[in-house]
Amino acid sequence: MANFLQLQSVSFKQNNGETLFSDLSGTFTAKITALIGRNGVGKTVLAQLCAGILLPTSGTILNSDHVFYLSQHYVISEETTVAELLGIDHVMAALRRIEQGSVLEEDFAIVGDQWAIETEALSLLAKLGLPNLLLDSPAMILSGGEQMRIRIAVAFLSQKEILILDEPSNHLDHSQKEKLWDLMQLWTGTIILISHDRFFLNQLTNIVELTPSGLEWFTGSYEEYRIYKAEAAERAVEILNSVKSQEKQRQAVIQQQIERQQKRTSAANKARGNQNQAKILMDAQKNRSDLTSGKTQQKLDRIQKEGQSRIDSARANLDTATSIHLHQIPALTNQPDIAVKLENIQLPFMPSDLEALNQVIRSGERIAIVGDNGIGKTLLLKVIAGSLSPESGQATHYVKTAYLDQHLTILNPQQSVLEQISQGRTKDEISQLRMQLAQLGLTASHIERESQYLSGGEKLKAALAMILYDQTPSGLLLLDEPSNHLDLESLSALEAMLNHYQGTLIIISHDATFLSNIGIESQLHRAENGWIKYPFQPKF
Repeated sequence: MANFLQLQSVSFKQNNGETLFSDLSGTFTAKITALIGRNGVGKTVLAQLCAGILLPTSGTILNSDHVFYLSQHYVISEETTVAELLGIDHVMAALRRIEQGSVLEEDFAIVGDQWAIETEALSLLAKLGLPNLLLDSPAMILSGGEQMRIRIAVAFLSQKEILILDEPSNHLDHSQKEKLWDLMQLWTGTIILISHDRFFLNQLTNIVELTPSGLEWFTGSYEEYRIYKAEAAERAVEILNSVKSQEKQRQAVIQQQIERQQKRTSAANKARGNQNQAKILMDAQKNRSDLTSGKTQQKLDRIQKEGQSRIDSARANLDTATSIHLHQIPALTNQPDIAVKLENIQLPFMPSDLEALNQVIRSGERIAIVGDNGIGKTLLLKVIAGSLSPESGQATHYVKTAYLDQHLTILNPQQSVLEQISQGRTKDEISQLRMQLAQLGLTASHIERESQYLSGGEKLKAALAMILYDQTPSGLLLLDEPSNHLDLESLSALEAMLNHYQGTLIIISHDATFLSNIGIESQLHRAENGWIKYPFQPKF
């Protein structure tokens, strides 16, 4: 049984020739290991290399043929069935033909030893909270969380010993995460979990971080890892400041030598004009002076080059260790007492016997819309935002409202982030925006390319920037699962920003830690008869 995955000096170059990472080595042996890292650092590419989907530019990966990779992204059509999403439709079809009398060798080859695949699939789906699901039913009618759980089942039905799960908890509520965790605990093979979900990280003791400098292996709790990273950041700042100081002193010494040499050269030139000194002697002195001056300048140039290299190296370590910084949203002034009023709201596509929702949301309130998938949380947020008409009733806004949906439709995929955020701004304002975006982790190469080519986390940062750095601040901020796709540094920065936000916040999230950290005070939950509001009760 292949219960380990080993990387031996693995490097990978992208199609544009840029090296994404180089000389990665290490062995994944723990039952469950968290693989973390900033957005865009290459976690998904590394996962695809480990699964044999991509080939490394150089190096070797042992046991990649024993890996099943569950990707973040997938596409289904209206015709896709649950069995097709599970990847067992062809086995089920072969079983049906055998049951009907087929003796074709290819049918038996397709089935192999999977004679009980249907029973196993239904049992696994039940463990993931999807009992009585019909395998021939269309997958399109299921919620995002239900589709994700089916895809998780694919991994555990794969008969592979090593599973790489890429952000599997996206769209899962708390109870569904618990079921996934229980399933992972029962797994007898090796699991590499790419996740920034603190529900899982808080329960793991093996963490590997992919950084621009390589892989960092850490054994200990997530809290211990955070302390380690904070201390590393402090050391990186101290080293950078020390290197800068040393290089400044070295260059000052050489500069003094150049200035002294220049004075000697000047004195020699004056003496050369003295007719009483032999011309041959004066020329020889001048030549020696010029030669010495040239060598000193070359030495200074070399020291400056070496010094800049040392500073760049120290700064790279600092970039790896430090957190992303998000600027505070501009202050809000003269906000009315009421942010939005919901009157006799009935949601579309929901049971008509539910009581109408009547709520007055006051300025400054912090509310989470919570509950299982499929109860209408996103529908309610869309109605509050005004992007979806209610079946009946109305939502009246008293402040400017900003809404960030799960699909980030605020971004035009054919335009760059810079094009979209720069409209109507001066050159100085655009320069300031560039700095703020860079501190979000969005460099010039990110903000100048079309939005469609950004990673999931980069798109979310860009969409947040569209809202956060708007010229006119919004008094009501509506966010649908904003913590999905964000790396840990970005998530911490988002929490800090929302804690400084002075307006009204209504948010959907399954991340209890995130909701607690941003000061959620109350929650809207759909009970049997309708929506009710009560004090926030986080489930960790």
